[in-house]
Amino acid sequence: MNNRILVTGATGKIGSAVAAQLLERGVPIRAMVHRDDARSARLRSLGAEIVVADMFDIQQVQAAMDGVDRLYFNPPYHPHALDSAVAFAVAARRSGVEAVVALGQWLASPEHPSLMTRHAWLTDKLFELLPDTAHVAVDPGYFADNYLQLVPMAAQLGIMPTPTGSGRNAPPSNEDIARVAVGALLDPHRHDGRAYRPTGPALLSGPEIADALGEALGRRVRHIDIPPWMFMRAIRVNAKRLGTDLYFESSLRHYLPEYPLGTFAVGGPTTHVHDVAGVEPEDFLTIARRYVTGPESRRTAVNFIRQIVNFTLTGLVPMHRLDRFDRLQQHPRPAHPQLSGQSVQWQTEHIERIPA
Repeated sequence: MNNRILVTGATGKIGSAVAAQLLERGVPIRAMVHRDDARSARLRSLGAEIVVADMFDIQQVQAAMDGVDRLYFNPPYHPHALDSAVAFAVAARRSGVEAVVALGQWLASPEHPSLMTRHAWLTDKLFELLPDTAHVAVDPGYFADNYLQLVPMAAQLGIMPTPTGSGRNAPPSNEDIARVAVGALLDPHRHDGRAYRPTGPALLSGPEIADALGEALGRRVRHIDIPPWMFMRAIRVNAKRLGTDLYFESSLRHYLPEYPLGTFAVGGPTTHVHDVAGVEPEDFLTIARRYVTGPESRRTAVNFIRQIVNFTLTGLVPMHRLDRFDRLQQHPRPAHPQLSGQSVQWQTEHIERIPA
């Protein structure tokens, strides 16, 4: 294959996996990064062409797109992410790009209270409008990676505090999400118009996920179904480690109620990893075993005290005033916002776009 592929967000969790898998197949890629650092140096050593560019600057985007045949679009976590999508759509049209594979969201809906999620829906519709350009959406749900950010607490305190209610989920790995994107990039016209929703092989409850994490760690881990407000406090306490900001938190608080509604189980588990990539999806235990090898998983006095302090701070630090943040940022809101699990339109679109 001689088609050059532009990979955006190429040093992120999904983008780096997409880039690495394409390079392993000998596919020439141009990796678009925000800064030249050790992560981009690693991609360069693997054979990627590196371009440092701002995803919101149409001139830089156009320059990055020139000479590219296919695009993997990974939207930035940003209140103006839709502006970035418009810039890429304009550049793709001008450059005659033959295919766009875009990372979206399981929850994508025009009615959702999360601005990020409404942008995901609009981005999908925007790329659909490009004439003579194949478009494939990759819309994962609640990633395995989200639970596994709790490995330090699970390792030291034996708990996995997550607001799941009685909801179930089939969490996909970052690598499996990337495998679906890569499969679509390699043969985009076969997948044109599809919305793939990669999942793991089985729907799991919160306690079942905690049991698998405990098996990976070699100790018992108990699931605690905490209220969303407490989870948001924990996100604030760990914001630096997690790399989150107020915009991310503003969206996340609207995702947490979807879990007990069963939204992440609708239409799942899917067979899309196998259908597109030709391999079986990784189960949660396999994924978890990759996350428990770091120093934070070792049961030491220092690690234990660190997690006790973390847990204590979660009870003391209030969550951010996110409604106020939204008003100050002038985030638009739909007239009648609805969670995806409560939306007839989402239910209809979600099921219709799951390929048979």
